[in-house]
Amino acid sequence: MRIVIDLQGAQTESRLRGIGRYSVALATAMVRHRRNHEVLIALNGLFPETIEPIRAAFKGLLPQQNIRIWTAPSPVNAFDSANNWRRGAAEIIREEFLESLRPDIVHISSLLEGFADDAIHSIGRLNRRIPTAATFYDAIPLVQKDVYLDPNPKFAIAYLEKLEHLKRADLLLAISESAREEAMRYLDRPAERVVNIGAATDAQFNVIDIDTATKESLGRRFGFRDGFLMYSGATDERKNHLRLIEAFSLLPQALRKRHPLLIVGGMPASHRERFLAHARSFGLSAHDVVLTGRVSDEELVALYNLCSLFVLPSWHEGFGLPALEAMSCGAAVIGSKTSSIPEVIGRDDALFDPYSAQAIMQKIAQVLSDATLRNELAQHGLQQAAKFSWDKSATRALDAFEHFVGTTGRSNLETANDHPDNRIASVVTRIANTSAPTWGDEDLLRAAQAISFNVRRSRNRMLFLDISTIVHVDAKSGIQRVVRSLLHELLRNPPPDTDVASIYFEAGHFRLVKVLPADESGDSRYVATSEVVDLRQGDTYLALDLNAHLSEATHDLHLRLRQLGVDLYFVIYDILIIHRPDWWAENIAPLFERWLKSVAQVATGLICISATVADDVIEWLGNNPPDRLYGPLVRSFHLGADIENSRPSTGMPSDASEILESIRSSVSFLMVGTIEPRKGHAQAIGAFELLWQQGIDISLVIVGKKGWLVDELHDRLCAHPELGHKLHVLTGVSDEYLDRIYAACSCLLVPSEGEGFGLPLIEAAMKGKPIIARDIPVFREVAGDHSYYFDGLSAVDLSEHLKLWIALREAGNEPRSAGLQWLTWKQSAQQLLTCMFDEPGGGPRTENSVAGTDC
Repeated sequence: MRIVIDLQGAQTESRLRGIGRYSVALATAMVRHRRNHEVLIALNGLFPETIEPIRAAFKGLLPQQNIRIWTAPSPVNAFDSANNWRRGAAEIIREEFLESLRPDIVHISSLLEGFADDAIHSIGRLNRRIPTAATFYDAIPLVQKDVYLDPNPKFAIAYLEKLEHLKRADLLLAISESAREEAMRYLDRPAERVVNIGAATDAQFNVIDIDTATKESLGRRFGFRDGFLMYSGATDERKNHLRLIEAFSLLPQALRKRHPLLIVGGMPASHRERFLAHARSFGLSAHDVVLTGRVSDEELVALYNLCSLFVLPSWHEGFGLPALEAMSCGAAVIGSKTSSIPEVIGRDDALFDPYSAQAIMQKIAQVLSDATLRNELAQHGLQQAAKFSWDKSATRALDAFEHFVGTTGRSNLETANDHPDNRIASVVTRIANTSAPTWGDEDLLRAAQAISFNVRRSRNRMLFLDISTIVHVDAKSGIQRVVRSLLHELLRNPPPDTDVASIYFEAGHFRLVKVLPADESGDSRYVATSEVVDLRQGDTYLALDLNAHLSEATHDLHLRLRQLGVDLYFVIYDILIIHRPDWWAENIAPLFERWLKSVAQVATGLICISATVADDVIEWLGNNPPDRLYGPLVRSFHLGADIENSRPSTGMPSDASEILESIRSSVSFLMVGTIEPRKGHAQAIGAFELLWQQGIDISLVIVGKKGWLVDELHDRLCAHPELGHKLHVLTGVSDEYLDRIYAACSCLLVPSEGEGFGLPLIEAAMKGKPIIARDIPVFREVAGDHSYYFDGLSAVDLSEHLKLWIALREAGNEPRSAGLQWLTWKQSAQQLLTCMFDEPGGGPRTENSVAGTDC
């Protein structure tokens, strides 16, 4: 069975009240106990700031792709009649979206929303009825219409309209037996279609030890010393605060002085003024009746634990959750003998007539004056509270769903018009025929955009590859080689049921890149088009390029895409600049750090090119936690090395044969990479100069363009007396030429002090060439025991290791690279896809213990 939970009750202002807490707690419990059923969560995209907290609530319980977002034209609140057309259109759009999920049943967590906000609920706006269950909290506005409906005609119209939708629900899940009876009486629902599933408290509400310092701090803040009376919750009229204050004023003075009345929770300013004025009218001061304002959950739990007595004087409650919270914290609890409160408290001698201030006072005085009774009530409360749990409520709800679907035979909507084009045509026709024709062009545009977002035109998912840097300039460096290789591998061999497209960022939008076949030089051509690409929920975005220069421009867009259900992944090549900013130009480190903080805040996952880089990223995240409820996944893969599949560039210079012959004529050491401070070129040329002075016949070949902060070193190399003899410095080398150079050289030398991976090690191993590498973690990860390792940063250190290696070579004992394991670019791309899509297999894996599972 496929269950879709409409969780808007946790998105509106209700998320700050009991309804929001109830909605999330019940939904998470249903997910935990879902048996063999599939559960999807449907969220309203008009509340984007609420989406991540809800995702966080289901982290580890439900695949994130099971949280689906829909959107609609706005505003739609029922308070403003100018919204009628948009609200009607939005109801149709929402129902069509839910139908597209092919549910066996939809559960609406809180249908009576949307009067003052953009919540959208309806049942039966489409011809085809979606089997629907809704949580039923109470019929209080209907029961007390003189208080809630008669003075508020706009609210009355909206509320009664919502009730008509509620009456069309196939099942109502009542939160108490009292609420169940109200649903049958006031909504005329048959008994078999209304199920009491109950309610419960969150795990944080329990008995705790409170140290003296905390108790004294709370006492100073809220005006109590040894004990106090307590109420918590909303402050509308049915909660009976005024009569509670009057009852408190009737208590003997000695009891009042020892037990001030704390009314806990936020409230409108008008309510606060009315309560204080009412207290003054009975001769009570602000020290007698304390209005605490909003408190934290931790403070609320502490106050429940500390109070002498908790009082719930409401005339009417759908359940009475504060009473259960207080009992769970070991408080003695008394309350009204009306509606659902007796069910919750479960003890007749703890009840009073809420319409009599005298009766309320007498019960309070009785409990405060009788320590034995007070302890009995506290112990009873703990036992009573144990009867309620979200697990039990979820089980009852699932049982009701199974019974309904099983007895009606309605299963997984089979829609003849299931093709996206047919569904779009159907919903557009219905919107066009709506009875409230007060729409404008902007309304039509927003409706069209919403439909486009909600309805996937293709059954395939989309993988968008961001190549915003290489589309303009291919620097032919290591990162660009990786980008080219993975890009073409993913375009050539897309994952199953996935369409792959290349994109770049410009002027606030992602736009399409056309990748054309390679030209005569072997270079591929990337054509940046003006076509805007819309990323939608279920799509995956992968930043192959390092686009640090775009972080400020793209941050808000990335954040919005993640909120709307697009998975965002970024390839992390290394974060060396964070630890050694001196290796780069002065303005680069701040730019990179801003980019890293940006992607940490928006990313679904950070995919590192080695486990070493992943460890560095996890450590950095621990020291720099992003401003979000849960951090990104950190995963790793290894790069490929087969040059023929890396879109190799071709071309040989006229002197290539002469240079290759020179390289072959002696023991030659090859360095591959941009000449920059961390790569160790200065140490290498110093070491070779020492060895040449000692008459050792070896040569050094440097392949790489000039980088940054190396002007003096580069001038030294270009003017070196051995240049063209025992020293070769080659720039602008094609992949074809580099392949020949690898074959001609005797050994690869990698003295770099920091790398993200070390692709030349793999390339050397493919040619069967031995390796001398600095002893750093990433080289150990890549080469294992198939390299000779050295340490030390001086020219003398390296020269001595080179002599040791030459001796080993002459004896035939140098470490061999032949057994080094390496990947093709096809295998590398597969590992990368595994990190995103959790497909079977894959290579090296690193788990971010904070963020989630590895690949």
